[in-house]
Amino acid sequence: MKMHTHTLFYPTRTALTMTVCLLALLLLTGALSTVAAQKNFEKLTRFVQTQNASEASAKVFRAGRDFIGEENWKGAVEKFQSFIEQYPKDAGIDAALYWLAFAQFKLDRLTEASSQLQRLLKKYPNSNWADDARALQIQIGSQQGRAVEPSSDDDEEIKIVALESLFRSNPERGLAFVQNMFKPGSNASRHMKEAGIEFIRRFGEEKAVPLLIDIIRNERDAELRKAAIETLGRTGDERAFEILVEMVKTSTDDDVSNAAVFAISRFKSERSHPVLFEMARSAKSVEVRKNAIFYLSREGSDDVLDELMRLYASEPDVEVKKQIVFALRRMNTPRSIAKLYEVASGNGDVEVRKDAIHWIGQRGDAQAIEYLIKTYDAETNEEMKNQIIFGLSRTNQKSALRKLMEIARHDKSLELRKQAVFWLGRSDDPEAAQFLEDILK
Repeated sequence: MKMHTHTLFYPTRTALTMTVCLLALLLLTGALSTVAAQKNFEKLTRFVQTQNASEASAKVFRAGRDFIGEENWKGAVEKFQSFIEQYPKDAGIDAALYWLAFAQFKLDRLTEASSQLQRLLKKYPNSNWADDARALQIQIGSQQGRAVEPSSDDDEEIKIVALESLFRSNPERGLAFVQNMFKPGSNASRHMKEAGIEFIRRFGEEKAVPLLIDIIRNERDAELRKAAIETLGRTGDERAFEILVEMVKTSTDDDVSNAAVFAISRFKSERSHPVLFEMARSAKSVEVRKNAIFYLSREGSDDVLDELMRLYASEPDVEVKKQIVFALRRMNTPRSIAKLYEVASGNGDVEVRKDAIHWIGQRGDAQAIEYLIKTYDAETNEEMKNQIIFGLSRTNQKSALRKLMEIARHDKSLELRKQAVFWLGRSDDPEAAQFLEDILK
């Protein structure tokens, strides 16, 4: 970047402030990006689990979330763009804008990402994703070489740069400073403390684990405790593993337990899997159990699949069963998909079977469509039939379209015929449009 001579040798206070501030933001975003990304994905997962939306929009949004979890950025861009175009008035549109921008950022499509973030902040300034959007804007600006406007937070950003420099030059003094920040009466902000937690991991060496444990046990701020727990897992220290196991088994705080489960999942499978299986089976909180299943499903091994199916067979809780069904789809191996079909065809809880049908329909391949058609003809439960109709409507295959037409013409249930007509009306296929015109004659 070219700089004028007077700026280089005689910087004004504003230019110097902006330069230092940019440096601060570059260092800060680098230090916190991994923690922030994981926290944001957990926030996204919680949002999806509590989303009060139509089945159609929720399906598209969940698919985008899954692509984010798999780091399939192109797939995420396509899904969130589709969601925004199809459901512009949905309550999750601000979240979709943020995650679209995030995926574009990961693909180095910085201008597009910046445009989506501006749209989000302009239209939804009070969004729960607004702070995340501003943080991502800073990262994009730094990569584009744009100076960041000075703000009232400049002093704090400079302090973070100073703290990072102190750790580099004298780790002992850096550790002592962070310890003091977490003592009662300290006026250090959460932002500053989050940076301190990350610097402990990066520079603390042997002292990192005991310091992080001390923060976890004594800090009252739940978000900071979670950050410390997640950071503890990222140290890779064997001492940390035992502490995390103790924490997840004894804590009565779901946030703490969920953070510990995530941290445990970062260790090698031979250590983490037995603990995650135990949490999936016996944790008191359903949310903790579901998270343990989610992290286990990242690996598509036969051992994980067998253990999950044993849990499914003995599990009475519908929400846990549904999470296992989602895991089968997420693992996406021939054996896990075969199990998904088994669940859909079984005599289990209708809500669980509906979830299995949903994930089968989302596959959209010829095998899935053939299965849905045959299952519809043999099914007697109207709720299940309604779910199958929705699954058929999610594909462009002609066989699915014609099955919907058959249902619309001949099904004994007026409600199911109406549902088939409704989804035919959402199709872009000319054959569907002609069918609707014929009905009106």
